[in-house]
Amino acid sequence: MRLEDIKAYCLNKWKSCEDYPFGDIPICYKLNGKVFAQIYPNQEDFKITLKCTAEAGQFYRQVYPGVVVRGYHCPPVQQPYWNTVYLEDFSDEELLNMIDHAYDTVLHSFSKKVQRQILTADEIEIRPIRPEEYPLLKAFLYDAIYLPEGAAAPPREIVNQPELAVYITDFGQLNDLCLVAEACGHILGAAWTRILAGKVKGYGNVDDHTPEFAISVKKVFRRQGIGSKLMQEMIVLLKNKGYEKVSLSVNKDNYAYRMYQKLGFQILREQDEDYLMVLAL
Repeated sequence: MRLEDIKAYCLNKWKSCEDYPFGDIPICYKLNGKVFAQIYPNQEDFKITLKCTAEAGQFYRQVYPGVVVRGYHCPPVQQPYWNTVYLEDFSDEELLNMIDHAYDTVLHSFSKKVQRQILTADEIEIRPIRPEEYPLLKAFLYDAIYLPEGAAAPPREIVNQPELAVYITDFGQLNDLCLVAEACGHILGAAWTRILAGKVKGYGNVDDHTPEFAISVKKVFRRQGIGSKLMQEMIVLLKNKGYEKVSLSVNKDNYAYRMYQKLGFQILREQDEDYLMVLAL
């Protein structure tokens, strides 16, 4: 992964900031004053040092011996809580997972009260997605996958399977609509609709002319009303476009089911694990 891509990913974390407390190197990324990543950009020694739990740190060092090592230049007492990753030929997906873990480790080091303050999203703007933002839907589609409590997350590649990929492939076609929720320059959620009546149909397909809802809010920003705002705005948009109804599929155990009920969705068909729901517009 290129240096600029790594920097952008670190800086795009919620309320992350870039800092240079030790001079030009390392490039540090902080959350609420605490460092979660340090990048050493020199091409001949390209590496990143990341915050971690002791257990995760040991795991990564065992999986990638010699590539992931104890924190570079960290005092011995701190080394179990930092890993240095030598980035030449290192997996992009694994690196992003480790950056996510570093950020989450620092976030969870704060009290619950401070965590709530950090994660509260104020002044949310609901707006149409821009074409250059279409690639973001892949991550939102992954986040939308329902997982029962305690279930392991599937690999990110799962969204490439035809029954999921159909929700985002070549997005931007005639009947495609999408709204995003933005705060502080970050896109926190997305609601989009497509008519999924082709060879591979959507889970919530009811006919050849009814759009199907997909909605996703980043996990740490859920239960703040963002999903409801997105759906309410999308329902207004669909009405203005002249659609008669909209459908969706929701797992019976998913708490979002109650939100859909409050918005007026009715169960059209009960399936083994899901409800097929429809809202008349």
